Amino acid sequence: MSGSLLWLRRLLAGLMALVLLGCATPPPVPERLEFLNYQGQVNEHHTLIKARPSQVFAVLTDFDRFVRLIPTDRIELSKVSPGPYQVGTTIRAETVYKIKLRWDSKVVQMERDRLLVLQFQDGPFRGGYEVWELRPQGSCTRVSHTFVYNISNFLYRLVWVFKRGEKKHNTLTEVTLLNLKRECEEGLLPPFMGGPKEEEGCDLLFSLPR
Repeated sequence: MSGSLLWLRRLLAGLMALVLLGCATPPPVPERLEFLNYQGQVNEHHTLIKARPSQVFAVLTDFDRFVRLIPTDRIELSKVSPGPYQVGTTIRAETVYKIKLRWDSKVVQMERDRLLVLQFQDGPFRGGYEVWELRPQGSCTRVSHTFVYNISNFLYRLVWVFKRGEKKHNTLTEVTLLNLKRECEEGLLPPFMGGPKEEEGCDLLFSLPR
């Protein structure tokens, strides 16, 4: 198959994906997120962290600590709102690629040690949500990151499909969760000094209900 024909097939496949992305009815959000009153594409990632929910929540809401967990070769974050991290705080994100995208997210809901909800104010995901959920599980915390979005603008959809936006988002989220895990577990005491016992550890928690 010639190079030009292969390129044409990829182009047609990409255009078809754009059509489907723009016309398809978004799947229903998980029941636990129905309070958002928003329907869109859902992207979820989970991890277990050997730390209390209060410790994880403290990192997520301390911007100076959290921003160090983000791969700076992919995206840069800045805090627009002065003062403590709270409902109303605005975070600005800008991708570090040849085609740069920028958007603001506002904290719209916080439940201490349990829930953090940000809503996209502009950019490609305007109106969508980023949700952090924390649930105690044994001596660990189950952390869920959910991205709920619609891309209504055709140009943004074009960039999202042809630049493999979802794949890049998956990598970004997984790296961030891994860094969050390392940050929260750093300096963890061994069992004989009061740290979690081996039988309480995350490695033995096989069942992770969604």
